[in-house]
Amino acid sequence: MAESIHMPTKNKQQKASGKEEPHQTLGRNVSPNKYSLSVKPDFGSSTFDGTVVIDVNIASATNEIQLNAAELTINGAVVISNGVVQQAVVKVDPDNERIVLKLANDVSHDAQIKIDFSGTNNDGMYGFYRSTYVDGDKANVLLTTQFESADARKAFPCFDEPEFKAVFDVSMIVPSDLECVSNMPSASSTDLGNGLKEVKFSKSPKMSTYLLYLGIGNYDRLSDTSGNTEISVLTTHGNSHMADVPLQLARKFLDFYEDYFGIKYPLPKLDLIAIPDFSAGAMENWGAITFREVDLLANNNTSIATLQRVAMVIAHELAHQWFGNLVTMEWWNDLWLNEAFAEFLGYKAMEFIFPDWQMKREFITEDTSAALSADQLSSTHPISVNVRSPADADTLFGAITYEKGGSILNMIESYAGKEIFREGLHRYLIKYSYSNATRADLWGFMDEVARERNKDVSVSKVASRWIDLPGYPSIAVSRTKSGVKLEQQRHFLLNNLSDATSWPIPVNYQVSGEDHQLLMDGRTASIKMGRDQWIKLNFGQNGFYRVAYEGDDVDRLGALIAAKRVESIDSWGVHHDLFARAISGRISAESYLDFVERYCKDADYPTNSSVLGGLSALSNALPKGKNERAKDMLIQDGIRLLDKLGWERKSGETAFDTMTRPSAILELGFAGHQPTISKAVQMFYAHMNNGEEIDPNIRGAVYYIAARSEGEKVFGLLKERFKSEKVAEEKARLLKAMSMFADENLLLRSFDFAMSPDVKIQDTFKLTSFGAYRNPAAKGMILKWTEDNFEELKSRYLGGTNMIGKFVEALSVLDTRQDLEEVIRFFSQKGMMRDDMKQAYADTTERILANIQFLEANK
Repeated sequence: MAESIHMPTKNKQQKASGKEEPHQTLGRNVSPNKYSLSVKPDFGSSTFDGTVVIDVNIASATNEIQLNAAELTINGAVVISNGVVQQAVVKVDPDNERIVLKLANDVSHDAQIKIDFSGTNNDGMYGFYRSTYVDGDKANVLLTTQFESADARKAFPCFDEPEFKAVFDVSMIVPSDLECVSNMPSASSTDLGNGLKEVKFSKSPKMSTYLLYLGIGNYDRLSDTSGNTEISVLTTHGNSHMADVPLQLARKFLDFYEDYFGIKYPLPKLDLIAIPDFSAGAMENWGAITFREVDLLANNNTSIATLQRVAMVIAHELAHQWFGNLVTMEWWNDLWLNEAFAEFLGYKAMEFIFPDWQMKREFITEDTSAALSADQLSSTHPISVNVRSPADADTLFGAITYEKGGSILNMIESYAGKEIFREGLHRYLIKYSYSNATRADLWGFMDEVARERNKDVSVSKVASRWIDLPGYPSIAVSRTKSGVKLEQQRHFLLNNLSDATSWPIPVNYQVSGEDHQLLMDGRTASIKMGRDQWIKLNFGQNGFYRVAYEGDDVDRLGALIAAKRVESIDSWGVHHDLFARAISGRISAESYLDFVERYCKDADYPTNSSVLGGLSALSNALPKGKNERAKDMLIQDGIRLLDKLGWERKSGETAFDTMTRPSAILELGFAGHQPTISKAVQMFYAHMNNGEEIDPNIRGAVYYIAARSEGEKVFGLLKERFKSEKVAEEKARLLKAMSMFADENLLLRSFDFAMSPDVKIQDTFKLTSFGAYRNPAAKGMILKWTEDNFEELKSRYLGGTNMIGKFVEALSVLDTRQDLEEVIRFFSQKGMMRDDMKQAYADTTERILANIQFLEANK
């Protein structure tokens, strides 16, 4: 065998610049058909040995074969073709995370590549890594994988691009007392002696490398069946009591998707696996989906908000089993084909299974709202981005890919019609099953269905502009002699920016209660209507744009909101767009407050919740002396809501009331309403000291108010309770509560605690980011803390975890020119910037500048 060749550990975001082709690929001359992969981990040394045999097809004769590999030691490689075995000379290309197998003679047609290798099970939550947890008094380790986007290469040499689909034949040699999990069911288990066994798995269908899964550990397992599919929830020991709820959710969602897509789930089993250390929320490995514990485990003591989050994450990942796994994008520029569809279809599944939750409305108020906020920045990017290398795709896992992508799909479904949309998806999935496709393939099927049904829509024409262009428009509505004029202009958070971009906008609107539609395929359009009639654009809020009304039309809509003569989602839309205009300085904060005070005092959900958020934001954003009105209105609205809802959950109340109650309590407490503070503090001590129960739906609000008002008295109590707590949802509450202290020195101690070994590195940002966004005291210390800890943060969160940007984004709460100059100076230092931070840095500096401009506009 050849001498072992070691590939050094390297931050995969730090690529050689200017030397790579625009679309970095291994090429298509050599393509894999099947992998036979065997791994043998050593838990004592946190290392593993492995062998991979890859059956390949070679189109043109060659004496060089390139594969992806990183952070591995290559112990030997041979290539077998036409019965001839050739020893390969291995050349390492670390900048491109490749190895090159050089051969003495050409090979062609069918061949086998056999490589022996070894590696390290890292603690960085990427590749083939270690996850640790405590069971009783014993520390335990399980091994798990996270391969998306391009980390399969850190577990075994492979063709690590989504278009290289192949069959996987997996085996693992492990201690006899441990369980192995992969994409397929185990086919056999053989006792090897010396406390070891070899577990072999059934062959997988053709799939991309990033969907492969390897897991080894002690699990509790709860199982059920749906048709011919065995569904299981796997947890660490002692957590199986929180597995039944996700198990039943998975079964319901699986049934929904099989019916919606018209295609049966193709694998014999579906595992949902709770992982103690996990950088993302979940990962759709085919047949072996991994989750953060807090995003999977739930029971009767789980709050409604967390239960909805758990259900949404499960629904999202199950949608991927078709959209992403069965049919996969050809290249990472179409990552949104995976994520946007999983996001949108996840809400559709939720709406069907839980109609009382009205998840379509939640989709608009949560996802579309988040996307509009992210996409109003000049630093935004299109949904479909020119991705140079697989590693660069790591920067795309954000609001534009998920929430904006999903929102555009929602708009397209509204434009084309639900049946055309659904039938187009079905044909697309049938055509490209076990293969790869592009967005053009998808739109073509929808247009085909529309033509067959004689519907005058062009999905390709509308969708392509929205997918390929950054940003979105605001439509100005102005009165004319015969009706109204509509004029679109790109909306920016910074109101001194403009560009000439225009979009084809499917506009649903109402004129005095009558529904209408038009495709605004130009900068302007006109609508005929009477002078005394009212108009509401974006009726139903399915469009991805804002609306700016002028003069009396604002008051007309306000009067309709007050009289509850428009749908609740449209009431929310009017308020949401008006608040955006206030934050961007297009109208004064006073004008916004006038509208809210006059028309929104008795608004229903979700407008009442949105108003609370807007008043809270202004009371914190405006300087003292200017924020009293916003704070007074916030207290008045909070009292009105809390008097209506009460502190205790009522039998038969809606989920919206249950989730609005903690918002009212929290905002009243943070605004300084003493009766609310006193009651929350009393409940906190009774719970912590005497074990008295607090409704889990308001428990977070109670904790946060107690921390804000009690300070040092509760610091140690929260810290020790967090260290001993086992339930992931409760640990998250406690950690966030530690970010709510009003004293900067105490807050600094909390932030430092978040960096201690007591807090998993996946959870550090929960304290720091939550504190930055919700606690005004953080403005005084967040920048210095970030600067003092940034080198350690960079070493903790390597490229691929998609987490370093969260710490940069937390600085977006800053609002002085001095702060902005310091942020720019700090990140301009040599070696401080990394590729996986650049988007977050650009967004953050723009938001700080917007904060400054807001204050200057409202002096």
